Amino acid sequence: MKRKIIVTMIVLASFLAGCSLIPQFQQAKDEYLETRVAEKLEEQPAENLVVEEVEEKTPAAEETPTEEVSSEEVPTEETPTAEETPTEEVPAEETPVAEETPEPEPEPTIESDDPAIYLGDADWIDEMETAEYWPTGTDEFTSAAFENGTLKLTALSEINGWRIASTPALGNTYIEADVKMGTCKLTDGYGFIFRVPENTGYNRGYLFGVTCDGRYSLRVWDGLAGESGTMVWLKYYTLSEWINQGKDKSNRIGVMALDNRFILYVNGEKVDEIIDENNAYAEGFFGLYVNRDKTENLAIVVDKVSYWTDPQEK
Repeated sequence: MKRKIIVTMIVLASFLAGCSLIPQFQQAKDEYLETRVAEKLEEQPAENLVVEEVEEKTPAAEETPTEEVSSEEVPTEETPTAEETPTEEVPAEETPVAEETPEPEPEPTIESDDPAIYLGDADWIDEMETAEYWPTGTDEFTSAAFENGTLKLTALSEINGWRIASTPALGNTYIEADVKMGTCKLTDGYGFIFRVPENTGYNRGYLFGVTCDGRYSLRVWDGLAGESGTMVWLKYYTLSEWINQGKDKSNRIGVMALDNRFILYVNGEKVDEIIDENNAYAEGFFGLYVNRDKTENLAIVVDKVSYWTDPQEK
């Protein structure tokens, strides 16, 4: 109610002002009305004041004139982004897989006719480093000494002379030796004496050997027969392309004794096979001999001797 009175008074004052009253009166009236209005407003509690909301028109924001853009596309400047540091692509570490240990492959069978190869490891080897198996010194036929890891055997007579190795008696076996002969001529030679029977004074056996001029032979010796012994040729001197001829030449000689069969080898090659119909000696010891026919003090040097027991012929 009070609010209506105040508003009515304000409207009335405005009306009187509009009727062109005496200025002094108007001024006094205005002052009075202002005073009364102020007093009335002070008398009203703040919570009862009702102020008519006057819609205040907010001036529109001035539109910033825009430049006319042509129909051509203007490249927009993209906000530069932080340059990505190129990272090297690191391959993922693979989990190591335990390598399987390959099974050892079987050793290939060596296709060779050389007994020293296909027979495998020898049952006995002498590298001639010491005189463990061989008698040394001098007799009427030969002299024997070890020099620089070899056995040197020198002929002192025109009769075959030998030295027997201190090994067990052998039956079926393959025996091999590496031998070098010095200055020599024609039938100067060397080789094995084998199957020497026990209790015969090493005066019997088979002799297989090669000569300076490249021939081989096989003989049977019986030193107890007759007044001076007997020598029977099972194979007379025969030329072989496998024998290295001449002085200071080396040869690897071998003999395979199988019952009454004798297979002869030179440098790993089979040169002959001979049968002794009489089968003179079935087993015995073996040694090395030197035979001087043409050369004074003929000498051989033996570097290695081996044997294989119960060999299989290939």
